[in-house]
Amino acid sequence: MSNFDENENHEELQEGTTSEEIKALIENGTPLTKEEKRLEKERRKEEKRLEKERRKQEKLERKMQKEGLDDLPEVSMADLKRAAKQAAEESRRAMEEVEGKTSGNVNESEASSEEAGEPASEATKASGMTSDESADGKEQSEDSETEEPDAAEEKERGGRRRKKSKRKERPEDVNIVKDLLSLIIYIGIVILICFLIITYVGRRTTVHGDSMEPTLQSGDSLWINMLAYRFGEPKRYDIIVFPYQDDVNYIKRIIGLPGETVQITDNGDILINGEVLVEPKQFDRIRNNGIASSPITLGPDEVFVLGDNRNNSRDSRWADVGNIKLDKIVGRAAFRLTPFKKFGGID
Repeated sequence: MSNFDENENHEELQEGTTSEEIKALIENGTPLTKEEKRLEKERRKEEKRLEKERRKQEKLERKMQKEGLDDLPEVSMADLKRAAKQAAEESRRAMEEVEGKTSGNVNESEASSEEAGEPASEATKASGMTSDESADGKEQSEDSETEEPDAAEEKERGGRRRKKSKRKERPEDVNIVKDLLSLIIYIGIVILICFLIITYVGRRTTVHGDSMEPTLQSGDSLWINMLAYRFGEPKRYDIIVFPYQDDVNYIKRIIGLPGETVQITDNGDILINGEVLVEPKQFDRIRNNGIASSPITLGPDEVFVLGDNRNNSRDSRWADVGNIKLDKIVGRAAFRLTPFKKFGGID
């Protein structure tokens, strides 16, 4: 009898019952009627729909922020709630229609079962599902419906991540090609600079013979500055390289400058314009003065050269060498490359 009174009380409350009151009833452990269960189910469904709409709104806002679509119409939360309520009302009506049809079918089945002498509870047991279980099944189906869009969103996000990764890979490939081209251009520029230096700026040469001893030894490797006299004048005591024959170059030291008069006396003194030349380094006294026994006046583009090994050198004292024209000079010996213990400038 008490259970019947409680059901009557719930039926009296169900018309004005709100979701908050239903929540309070659930928390207190009070059993709910079918109508209260239906209201609670609709409330949950509406909350799920509102959550779904909220996710859609957040997704739309993220898309707008990403693509910069500020001119799209804004959708307020109030509009979403109204739309959700509308959808909930429509679904509730549809469910009422379905419940009306199903209740009619159940009544018919109960009537037939009573005629057959079987209680209605046996028929429901034979179906294998109670009303509460069917309601739970509906709730689970609704949950699956809300989960499906979430799975679709996750799939879409994964597709976006793959696209972003592909976009990132493409610039990296382009950067590798650019780096290779830059490296090839850089190597080409270095080779060109080296070629220009070797051809027009400097040249490496090796000493053969002992005509410049003790300053230079046979086998010494030298760096020749080929631009020395294109931008400057020759100086006394410079060591120069000049051609003697087609494939042979000589290396000697400048003694007489353009326009000077050079003479070597019988006692081995070198006279420049009639005055004895005092050299900064001590060399052997000359025993053979050659054609320089008589005064030799140099032209404005000529120099007079001697080897440091004065008594074992073929130089301007001999007619086959003579005075050296400035335009015939290959370059000035700038410094010694090898042997490494003597690396550096040449005096």
